Amino acid sequence: MELPISLRLSIRNVFRNRIRSFITLSAIAFGAISLIIAGGFFEDSFMQMREAYIHSYLGHIQVHKKGFSDKGSAKPFEYLIDEPNKIITLISSLDHVKIATPRISFSGLLSDGENTISVLCQGIAPKGEKALNIIDETKNENRGLGIQAGENLSEKDEFDLILGKGLSKAVESSIDNSLVLLSNTVDGALNAFDLNVKGIFFTASKEFDDRTIRVPISTAQKLLRTDKVQTLVVVLDKTKYTTQVKNNLLRLLKDNKIGLEVRTWDEMADFYNKTVELYGRQFFFLKLIISIIVVLSIFNTINMAIWERTREIGTIMALGFNRFDILKTFLLEGFILGTIGGIIGIIGGIIMAYLISIIGIPMPPPPGATVNWIAMIKIVPEILISAFIISTLSSLISSFYPAFKASRMVIADALRHI
Repeated sequence: MELPISLRLSIRNVFRNRIRSFITLSAIAFGAISLIIAGGFFEDSFMQMREAYIHSYLGHIQVHKKGFSDKGSAKPFEYLIDEPNKIITLISSLDHVKIATPRISFSGLLSDGENTISVLCQGIAPKGEKALNIIDETKNENRGLGIQAGENLSEKDEFDLILGKGLSKAVESSIDNSLVLLSNTVDGALNAFDLNVKGIFFTASKEFDDRTIRVPISTAQKLLRTDKVQTLVVVLDKTKYTTQVKNNLLRLLKDNKIGLEVRTWDEMADFYNKTVELYGRQFFFLKLIISIIVVLSIFNTINMAIWERTREIGTIMALGFNRFDILKTFLLEGFILGTIGGIIGIIGGIIMAYLISIIGIPMPPPPGATVNWIAMIKIVPEILISAFIISTLSSLISSFYPAFKASRMVIADALRHI
């Protein structure tokens, strides 16, 4: 099948001046590669930050008694969940739920005999928290809550605790030290336990590490004199199923007439949401700048081509080409440049992303954190498509004015052009 003459002329014209076309294609490809690398870096940063928050302490979903979100911080013991094991069994029956683990949080005073400091206490189920902390089971990768010194809590522990990294420095406590934890019971009385420091942990949140201790949930319940819990943390097999599982869980609770509220990780991770919004706006301006660079490159190429081929344009118009044919020919030329440049950019971007990811990019701790991390370039299909579309559309847009200018030439003036 023979190609239309406008398309054949456009292809021939693209490769007529190879040096200029090469420079233009390089600019387009560089723009596409920049978008892929920058977008992939942002996406990987978001993913690592998101998974760190989820697997450190938030979980994918948290279940509380209704009203806890509004008033739970002021009156935590008025919003305890009755019969938690029954609720855990219901939640575990849902698809994509890996585990549901109970927690109870309360404030207390931690003392080493000389110094006393106010702390946030979490009673946790060690087995469930261990499952929460593992991000990638295939690699047994634990980047959620890490142990800096000592050991994590286990099922057999009773009067043991682990301290946040910052808190351990504040109380000047090390492994195997004995500390006294004082707190109010759910009835308002005072109770205290002598606890042994088993380990020192760190998470993605410096604020959390600076003020938190963890004890086995059985110990916390004895200290508070209750058999109830405050929170059920739900861990899923994939973060992408969070909204689906939340909706299914809400229906399940409604069908069983259980008055609980359900919150997803993104509803609780305010810092993460603001960070994504900030970098999203920066990426938008990066797209805009690259689009302008591509537009100017194509505009210059097409404009120079028209100036050099003015007599040629006059000749083909004299042979029967109408104004629309001329316009279409130069628009096709811009489209071909954009398409080829976009394809080269996508291939180059994937290769660059792969090579950079092999090496990794050492990054300092983000604001509010204490842990360094290795950034990679995530290959995201949406970003690849976006880079290609921007390359092609920018080329078309920048080709329009020169093409329109060429289509409005007067045949006699074009033929007399030197």
